[in-house]
Amino acid sequence: MKKTAAILAGALVAGPALAQSQTTPEIRVDDASTVLPSGRIGIDIEPRGERPSVPHTGHGIEIGFTGTTGKDHQTRSAGAAPLVFGGRVFLGPNELNHEFDFGYVEFLYRYRAFFGETRTFGIEALGGLGYAAYNLTVTTPTQRAEEKLGSGGLVAGFGILWKFLPTTSLQSRLTLFGSGRNEGVTGAARWDLFVAQALGRHAAVRAGLTGWGLSSSRADDEDSDSINSLIRARFGGLGVGLELAF
Repeated sequence: MKKTAAILAGALVAGPALAQSQTTPEIRVDDASTVLPSGRIGIDIEPRGERPSVPHTGHGIEIGFTGTTGKDHQTRSAGAAPLVFGGRVFLGPNELNHEFDFGYVEFLYRYRAFFGETRTFGIEALGGLGYAAYNLTVTTPTQRAEEKLGSGGLVAGFGILWKFLPTTSLQSRLTLFGSGRNEGVTGAARWDLFVAQALGRHAAVRAGLTGWGLSSSRADDEDSDSINSLIRARFGGLGVGLELAF
């Protein structure tokens, strides 16, 4: 009740600013300098690979997790539409400082198929469940707001693999996440480009580039229960990972 009253009061104060802007206000957070460590457990179903750590044709299960932290700033000019977040109304002109923590876990079915006599090139398709958590803090010289956004949802992915050495491969993957909810993290997309090196039969390491984009619902969506402005976040950078394969 107190949060709603604060937002209504802020909206009354922000009336002139709303009249001057016809665009939908968005909280935008961009950080391309993050480091994203990740972990993955892969379990062959059929067939069982002689060396599970090397990608091969077959069905399997994947359990993956990753996370990172980052920051960004957003400049709001005079007359810009107000932003609403965490029970606060942020009016322009102002400089907003954003800090975030991100965490993600997924449980997927995976199918891989390699082609040709050498079985060098392959593709993979994935589907399953995931959970994304995005904790955001917004500050100005006079205000501070923090909120934890989290949602579970469905995951689908597609990848391309190239084994250019017997135990070394180049792997690219696009993964899409949708929560089906009208608040929290409503959608996300992830891309990876890694070089993977098998270490023995049951372990592999990965290094390369990875990036995320995600969004949340906003207060002016007809079906949304959120009182926040739309949040759009993009982050990425160096990706490093460890995989256990069985």
